[in-house]
Amino acid sequence: MNSQPSPILLLGVGGAGTAMVRGILRSYGPGIRALAIDTDAQSGGTGDMLFLLLGGNRLAGRGTGGQPASARAAFQDTPSVLDSALEGVRTVVIVTALGGGTGGGATGEILKHLHTLGIATLVFATMPFSFEGAERSRTARASIGSIEQHADVSVFLPLDELVAGANTDNMRDALARGIDTMSLGVTLLWRVLEKPGYIRFDPERLRTILSGCGRAQFATATAMGPNRAEDILASLSESPLLKQDANSAHVRTLLVGVLAGDDLLLSEVGTVASGLSAAFGLGATLELGTVNDEATFSGRLTVVVLIFNESATATKKTMPGTVRHVARDRAGERALARTDRFRHSDATMWNDEDLDIPTFIRRQLTLDR
Repeated sequence: MNSQPSPILLLGVGGAGTAMVRGILRSYGPGIRALAIDTDAQSGGTGDMLFLLLGGNRLAGRGTGGQPASARAAFQDTPSVLDSALEGVRTVVIVTALGGGTGGGATGEILKHLHTLGIATLVFATMPFSFEGAERSRTARASIGSIEQHADVSVFLPLDELVAGANTDNMRDALARGIDTMSLGVTLLWRVLEKPGYIRFDPERLRTILSGCGRAQFATATAMGPNRAEDILASLSESPLLKQDANSAHVRTLLVGVLAGDDLLLSEVGTVASGLSAAFGLGATLELGTVNDEATFSGRLTVVVLIFNESATATKKTMPGTVRHVARDRAGERALARTDRFRHSDATMWNDEDLDIPTFIRRQLTLDR
């Protein structure tokens, strides 16, 4: 039996991220190396997984009160808080919810720290429901720049679209369905590495695929019957999660997982692969793995696809002459934002943001020279 720790870590950030990790573990079963981190001590719950309290000295375990800046400062106080849990880790998959305090404030700082350690990162971040209001949506959008700046791959999932079609469900069941959908995408990496399959990946190949890809889209579909491969392609073509957006240029890579029982046909794999390539970019690189799991997928075919778009953000990361890693700390930001004449003046604060700092620095966006 292999006693080496798994090279992939699942990390939940914030209260909602911690809850999502618990749902993912229930859906997948044992075998995932998982960790949760939050500023609220109550998220530690029943001790069913490793939990780290963030900002204990600053926040005393009471949470951020919805203030992202408090979470950023809490992680900056002790950036090594995660290090003891990272032995042997080469890739971290983060799940978080934007729009609140800890997820929106700490995720970007955590990604920055993991980047300095040479760890590849894939982020699944949910965006608020439309009915949660404009302010929460604005707070969520303000977190995107920092996440995209430091994550290798970032997937932003609007909750309206993640639970689309669940309008008749009660709130609990709708959210459970959303977590189940997300779980298939999040756990794809573990399935193609650790479950028996005909076409498999190794950890370093996956890490290479993920490194520096930028923003991604994600969807999954399941079908049964003699035409299940064709039915899956039809479902994916209509998925609200695969809508093109203004940040998308063209598809760079398709990472596809084909999950089935013992009845998987070679022709079905071919149909899925050719259909996805035709639909989402004939020039894209196709990375495909199969999972043979009779206990879980007997009689049905499930396809999980991660579509890596070559977005403007990803392109800028690799271009020469790009302003990167501007103002790494608050002192540096103030030095850039203020002249000597005003260096002793009070900061102009609004909604937890210092308006004296230029927007592109405050939100950690990149600009061409």
